[in-house]
Amino acid sequence: MQLNRWNYYSGFVVYPAVILILSALALRAAPDVEWWRCASLLVVGVIAWTLAEYCLHRFVLHHVARIRDLHEAHHRDPQALIGLPTVVGAPVSFILLFAPLWWIGGVALACSLTAGFLLGYAWYLVVHHLLHHRPARKGSLFFALKRRHALHHHVTAEGNFGVTSGIWDRLFRTDIQTHRNAARKRAGTKLVAQ
Repeated sequence: MQLNRWNYYSGFVVYPAVILILSALALRAAPDVEWWRCASLLVVGVIAWTLAEYCLHRFVLHHVARIRDLHEAHHRDPQALIGLPTVVGAPVSFILLFAPLWWIGGVALACSLTAGFLLGYAWYLVVHHLLHHRPARKGSLFFALKRRHALHHHVTAEGNFGVTSGIWDRLFRTDIQTHRNAARKRAGTKLVAQ
């Protein structure tokens, strides 16, 4: 949905603050010798976010009627401040993620995994914003991400669903390959064979 500046940019402040609070609570709840478990669960949460990002983008943003219409507005105007308001996203993440995890595994588990998931989401917010609002230096990782996302916007919306990572696109065979890359690979194969 179209957001005002405050709603759009609030996530860049709120989510990092929540991540720090959850991380501190996780470390406080876990015994001193088990800090590494909190760190491991945080990493698992980040990885879980990348899969959720892929699935949400592929199956919800492009296929659920009302949500698809909102997402198509983003495709028509990529620089518009379109997204999920933080006042909606943060409570939903606590209801759907934090509360069940606390019930299943306790406060340290819930705080660590939720912090990791939200860290992944915060990273997505930053990357996606920069992809549409900042130039990229050729050859950089950011340039590669920007190119992948541009292929999704301008070649076909049926691939490159991962914004922060292309791992799930490669695994589920939705990675968009351009003819230019295919031609380069064939040329490279011929050079190696010679």
